[in-house]
Amino acid sequence: MAETRSRLRGKVHRVHVVSAGPYSLSMTEDLDCLTCGACCRTGTDGRILIPPEDLVRWRQMGRSDIAEAIQPGHFGMVAFATHEDGACVHLGANESPNACQIYEIRGTTCRDFERGSRLCLEFRSDAGL
Repeated sequence: MAETRSRLRGKVHRVHVVSAGPYSLSMTEDLDCLTCGACCRTGTDGRILIPPEDLVRWRQMGRSDIAEAIQPGHFGMVAFATHEDGACVHLGANESPNACQIYEIRGTTCRDFERGSRLCLEFRSDAGL
């Protein structure tokens, strides 16, 4: 597995790039989440899960609005609510239609999602990107 570093909103994030079918390392190095958003558009059936700890954290921060914008998720958990097209309700901000409105306090599932991972590339492929 190759490792590279990227900048997103002024912060440095580690990105683990893996081989995924026809995608090469050079292709994944150029991925920009703010021009994509494919992973944030996969939630129609409750796939973007929210661990209970995130719900507690948001409520403690006084952001019960986030903790209440949910839908039933897989495995008996809750998931981020989505629009009819499957996009997370928190997707889309002034800077980009692919920016997260709650980026600084986003959920664990979103924080742990790796740009350039096999799943990232699969979502991009499914979205025709």
